Amino acid sequence: MQSLRFALLWSLWLAGFIPALLAAPRLQVVQPAFTSTAAPVVPTSLLTAPQRQVYLRDGRRLNLVCLGSGAPTILFESGTGGGVFDWRFVQAVVARHTTACAYDRAGFGFSDPARRRSDVDNAVDDLHQLGERAALPRPLLLVGHSNGGMYAVRFAQQHRSEVAALVLVDPGFPGQQDFTRYGLAPARAAELEAGNAAWIRSAQHCLDLVRSGILALRASSPCLDQPPNADSALHRALNRIDSSPAYAAALLSEFQSTFRKRHGATVNDREIPMRPGSLGALPLTVLTASRHPAAPSDFTPADQAKYYRFWRAGHDRLAALSTCSRNRVVPDSGHFIQYNQPQVVIATILAALADAGRLAPATCRSDH
Repeated sequence: MQSLRFALLWSLWLAGFIPALLAAPRLQVVQPAFTSTAAPVVPTSLLTAPQRQVYLRDGRRLNLVCLGSGAPTILFESGTGGGVFDWRFVQAVVARHTTACAYDRAGFGFSDPARRRSDVDNAVDDLHQLGERAALPRPLLLVGHSNGGMYAVRFAQQHRSEVAALVLVDPGFPGQQDFTRYGLAPARAAELEAGNAAWIRSAQHCLDLVRSGILALRASSPCLDQPPNADSALHRALNRIDSSPAYAAALLSEFQSTFRKRHGATVNDREIPMRPGSLGALPLTVLTASRHPAAPSDFTPADQAKYYRFWRAGHDRLAALSTCSRNRVVPDSGHFIQYNQPQVVIATILAALADAGRLAPATCRSDH
């Protein structure tokens, strides 16, 4: 369901398609652009079929793809609705230096269906079990994209001794959905709220199509991988995944935990404390996209500036969780920095390895 994966929301915003979304639950979609590179990529065969199936306490299995060897383990955490394929332009390169693993969260990819709400706390619990039961070499260097950045932060808060460093790739943050704090006019904030409600309706619509059996009869749908991924084998695999009840249900649950507010806060907001310095001197790098406009096409340049300023401020608050942190804006990048500028993500991870003492003595180069 490329059209509904949370990460692609930002590509839709850049393309100006959100007004159509607000009018109907069916979506138009554009794929995120990526920068071609001669660097090695993860073989498609590892992304289109189950790989290592790791059993959790309750008998569920999570799909794990690891390359390389040694410690620490670089562990990739995808954004909402994502999976192992999100890191194919990065993982193989950093695996030259140490173990590098990506996985599918419960309900996604080739992992078993979720049995509980898809939110921060449950994602972190699954991730911790995965690391233990797969016996991943410790410590962990967590790399989180979008909502996956929030999961990575919470993991580090709960299991600080197991984490060597954090790299957050255009991450989400607590309070992101509280549009009353953006400094926008009430009507503008209401447009953003309507967009969130539309995403939940769209995910519910796709789940209904899956459960009715209608989606399985369609070769093309906004609920599927459209437009087709350039890799035909990956496109077919994504369509099979997107047509599964487990995927559609987990995606809807993640959307609800991310977008739906009660008393001004989402489920995920309530599960991540934001105390400055609470991570101590843990090496932490935040990468911020240079292009991150608000969705509505009628936003003025001043509105867009306020929106982006709040996004940057949210990333500053994440960076302030550590006394050894940096926040960098990546030129010519959208929300999918690992596609737009994979070499920047690779270089940042390798620098984090150095900070963690893997390649060179750790040196704190903090912006805070």
